[in-house]
Amino acid sequence: MPVRRDWDLQPDVDMVLSAQGADPARLRARGSPAVGIAEQAIAEGMPLIQPAVAFVYMPVNGLTHERLHLGSGNLHLSGALVAERLPAAKEVVAMVCTIGPGLEARASACFPDDPALGVALDGLGTTAVDLLASLACRWVDGQAAERGLRTTIPLSPGLLGWPVAIGQRQVFAAVDAEAAGVRLSDGCMMVPHKSTSLVIGIGPDVQHSGDACDYCSMHATCRYREGHKRHA
Repeated sequence: MPVRRDWDLQPDVDMVLSAQGADPARLRARGSPAVGIAEQAIAEGMPLIQPAVAFVYMPVNGLTHERLHLGSGNLHLSGALVAERLPAAKEVVAMVCTIGPGLEARASACFPDDPALGVALDGLGTTAVDLLASLACRWVDGQAAERGLRTTIPLSPGLLGWPVAIGQRQVFAAVDAEAAGVRLSDGCMMVPHKSTSLVIGIGPDVQHSGDACDYCSMHATCRYREGHKRHA
């Protein structure tokens, strides 16, 4: 199963600050040291990032009772969100994206003695995996467009109508995530933690309306939503 590793991630200071829940413009106006710490985090953390995306394309064999049947065997996606967003899909691509364990380990090591840098490194990790997922989705969109097809918005386990405990197992059953260095814990958490999983529907009649944030339980109060939109 293929894994792509040639991704050009270019996080900037404002992205790292936003990932920490801060307002970059306000911090700059105050001359906050957080700006310099974010710069330090990028300089120290980028060499530790090893982006990888494991993916698989699967034909859709039908939708019955909120269950989308894929490929051969018993592979499927199921849930209200799947039935709502993917009924017109003729094909589905499932992906697991990760930046590897190195940055995560460095951030954890920093927290006891330099918590500010640890937080900034963690923010860099969040930013980097978001950028990676965005680039991967654009790549899928481009491949589909070359075939005259359209794509849906990306759907991730944990969104409303697709519980983590169900969705993660379904994605990991389809994708060889271990080839990218990612495993699923008994509690359906991805390891390394700076990883994300998603699926995209492909077909001539699928809809690309809205965005994934609309299906997040925190969409009304999330302080990170605008940052996610800027990365998309």
